[in-house]
Amino acid sequence: MRVFYFNSFLRVFKKFSCQQQAQINSAVAGFISCLENKTPASSGIGLKKLTSQLWEIRIGIDLRVVFSIDQDALNLVFIGNHDEIRKYLKHNNR
Repeated sequence: MRVFYFNSFLRVFKKFSCQQQAQINSAVAGFISCLENKTPASSGIGLKKLTSQLWEIRIGIDLRVVFSIDQDALNLVFIGNHDEIRKYLKHNNR
């Protein structure tokens, strides 16, 4: 599966510490593995549909990654806490 990083994701991602970035990368890699192997994601990942095209997964307690899937591509759209995700969705009408 190909992974594309939207600028909105990268802008926020680069502000995290190396440790947090590693945690995010690990969680995303685990999710990709579930998609590729067609195995269910664990309930702890908090997979949730936000709009007709956007989904989110939880990274730890407070952090979420917003993404979309197009055929064989995972598009990482945004990363933030609950309030930041709501604000992003409101201003980007997705």
